[in-house]
Amino acid sequence: MKIVWFLIMMITVSGFAQDTIVQIDTANKIHVLNPLPVELYNEVRTNGTGLEVTMYESGTTFSLPNLSGSNYFLSFLQGQAPSSFNSSNSGYIMILVKNDFFMDAEVSFSPSNSYVIFKYNGLKYYNLLNETGVSFFKKFFLGQ
Repeated sequence: MKIVWFLIMMITVSGFAQDTIVQIDTANKIHVLNPLPVELYNEVRTNGTGLEVTMYESGTTFSLPNLSGSNYFLSFLQGQAPSSFNSSNSGYIMILVKNDFFMDAEVSFSPSNSYVIFKYNGLKYYNLLNETGVSFFKKFFLGQ
C-alpha cells in the first residue's frame, strides 16, 4: 500500500513540477494566399442579389443592392492577393446570391495596402482593391 501511495504522490508532484515547453518555429513560414476562385466570382457576378456592408470604425452601414450592386463591388477587385497584412480589418461584407447568404468577407483598408478577405466554406481568399475600390471604401473608412 505504501508503494502505491508513493507512486501516486510521485506522479502528482511530477505533474506539477513539469515546465511547459513552447515550441518556437524559427524557420520562415510561407503563406500561400489565393484570390477568389473564378467559380465563386462568376456565381456572384451572374446570380448576386446584393451586399450589406458595415464599417467597424465609423459604424456606417450601407447596401449595394441587386445584381448591379454585386457587379459594382466585383469591379473593385484585382486578381492578385496582398503581399502584406494590415493590423486590423475595417469592415464586414455579407454577400447575397439568389436572395440568400452566400459568403461573407472583410475589407481591410489602409493608405498603403487595401484588400478584401473572402470567407467561403472555411477557406479564406484575398484580393487587392484597385484604385476605384480604395476611393469607394475611403469615404466610409474615414467617415467623410
